[in-house]
Amino acid sequence: MNEKIFLVVVAAIVMFSAFASAGVQSAFAFSPAAGDTIKIVSLSTDKDIYHLSENMEIVLSVYSAENVSNVLIIVSGLKGRHGKNLVSFSRDANLSAGENKVVFSYKIPSCGCAVSYGNHFINASVVQDGEVMNATHSIALTSRGKITYVNITAEEAKRVIDTEDVILLDVRTEEEYDSAHIEEATLIPVAELCNRTEELNKSKKIVVYCRSGHRSAIASDILIEHGFKRVYNVLGGINEWEERGYPVVNTTTSTLKQPGFETVLAIAGLLAIAYWIKHKRERR
Repeated sequence: MNEKIFLVVVAAIVMFSAFASAGVQSAFAFSPAAGDTIKIVSLSTDKDIYHLSENMEIVLSVYSAENVSNVLIIVSGLKGRHGKNLVSFSRDANLSAGENKVVFSYKIPSCGCAVSYGNHFINASVVQDGEVMNATHSIALTSRGKITYVNITAEEAKRVIDTEDVILLDVRTEEEYDSAHIEEATLIPVAELCNRTEELNKSKKIVVYCRSGHRSAIASDILIEHGFKRVYNVLGGINEWEERGYPVVNTTTSTLKQPGFETVLAIAGLLAIAYWIKHKRERR
C-alpha cells in the first residue's frame, strides 16, 4: 500500500509543478506588476471591422491598486474627412480596487462623405494626479461584404499578445528569425505563405509582423485572400517593437515551452517505473 501511495504522490507532484506556472499563462489574464497603481489593461471595440451606420461599443479596462476618485478618462479617434475626431468622449470616473470597465457607445455616420474607408485609430487616455496613461486600438471601416486586415501599432500588438490567445506570425526569412524574433512567433516566410496557409488556425486572431511592416502587409493580403478574417498587421514591424523596448529572443536563447499534458504523464510514468525497478533490486 505504501508503494502505491508513493507512486501516486510522485505523479501528482510532477503534474502540479508542470502546470502551476503554466496555468496563469494559459489563461491570458492580466497580472499587475509590482508598483502598478493605475494601468490600462485593454482598449477594445465589440468588433474590429465596421461598416457605415453601425454602432460601435468601445470598452476601456483600467486596473487600480486601490479606490481612486476623479480619474479623467478621454477617448477619441475615428478621424472624419475634415480631419476632426468623430469619436470624442471625456468622463470623470471613480475607480474601485481591481479591474474597472468603462464603456462608450458611438454610431458611425451613414454617409461616406463624413468618414473615409480604411484604417482608423481609437485613442484612450487615463489621467490621475498629473500622470497620463495612453493606449491605442485600431479598427477598419469597409464597404459591406468586404473583409480586410487591420493595421495595429506595436503597442497594441504587445497588449494583444500578452492578454489574448493569438497566432503570432513572423514572415521574414529564416536567417532574420534566427537572429531576433518575438517569443512564441511561428515562422512562415512570405514567399512560402501561399502554400502553407493550412498550417494556421482560421478561428484565431493572427498577428503578422516582419522587419518594417511591408512584407507583413503583403502576407496579410494573402491570408485575407485565403479566407482568413481576423488578420492584424503590425505597423513598423519588429523594428518598432524593439524601439519601444519590448523583448525579443534568438533561436538559441528562446525560452523552453511548458510541457504538454502528455509529456507530464510520460515523465510521471518514467519516474514511477524507475522507482519500481530500484525497489525490486533492493529487495533481492
